Amino acid sequence: MKNNGFGKFVLKFGIFAVIVLGFFIVINTTIDPYNIFHYEYPRNNGIEANKNFIKTRYLLNHKDEFDSLLFGSSRAGFTDVEALPDGKYYNLCSSEAVPYEHVRLLKILIKHGLVPKNVTVMMDDISCFVDPSIHDQMLYRIPYPDDTISSWFDFYVKYCDILTTWEAYREVKDYVPEDGDYTERFRRSGSERLTVPSSFHDENEVGYWADYYELRTDAVMADIRELKQICAEYDINLRIMTNPLYFKTYQRDIENGYIDFLYALAGEVDYWNFSSFSDITLNEHNYYETSHFIPAVSDMMMDAVYNGKVDQGLWNQGFGVKVSADNRDEFIYFLKYQAQERGITLPE
Repeated sequence: MKNNGFGKFVLKFGIFAVIVLGFFIVINTTIDPYNIFHYEYPRNNGIEANKNFIKTRYLLNHKDEFDSLLFGSSRAGFTDVEALPDGKYYNLCSSEAVPYEHVRLLKILIKHGLVPKNVTVMMDDISCFVDPSIHDQMLYRIPYPDDTISSWFDFYVKYCDILTTWEAYREVKDYVPEDGDYTERFRRSGSERLTVPSSFHDENEVGYWADYYELRTDAVMADIRELKQICAEYDINLRIMTNPLYFKTYQRDIENGYIDFLYALAGEVDYWNFSSFSDITLNEHNYYETSHFIPAVSDMMMDAVYNGKVDQGLWNQGFGVKVSADNRDEFIYFLKYQAQERGITLPE
């Protein structure tokens, strides 16, 4: 009788546990603030989606629809990849993504059968100052899992916190989206909304800078070498460019070694430079804030990189210059001269 009673207890407890677990799963997958369960049709719910995950997952399910990729941080999001002339591009930008993550995702995509003919990478201070390991604990930046059961389990467990989901729901339930094209655009190109005008007015703003930034040039150069190797092995056309950072952000960067990073980068790969003090970066109307530049600036960048068209006056200011190991000494001298003219102290 005792064993029978214990067995009933275990059965009841098991049923209760399944019900509770099912309740948690339903709540988390339904609210799904980071859209990891809605990667085919993500919702614009007012919370930054984990685009590292959902874009990769979406691409793996639609390998035949795209033959070229654009990598970068969220700043690359305001690029009209549908206008790029030599392929069907998907914009794989995600929040604070860095070269290590670009390489990792490219390897995952190739392993699963998506070998792009073009890879374009937009780099900047985020690329050289951010350690990707910190993203492991950020729900909107957690990297795509490895091909192991434990990696996938660990990934989903992080999103099954009912308290976190409830806090997100309190924000989601009152959010009224203004971007009706969000889901369609995600599926079509991966780019951000390209029709939003800038309302930025620089009133005593400071340059964008995170307290965890730390220069990590050697590690990034190793990632660039691996990227080059992969592209060479699979005959992928690789293009790299640097982003035009708002002048106050750029100043903070170069005070902390960003120019030295640009010098090292030219020793590994040719790139188009848009990082300098120019009529573009000095104009607040070209930015949404001190971090993200508007789509019209991206259009100018792509015209320079893909079509060789750049205003001579801007080129003279460092905007659209092709930098290589052959001309990097001269170009870096120019960037340092710009800084010196503005009274900026660079690291020795």
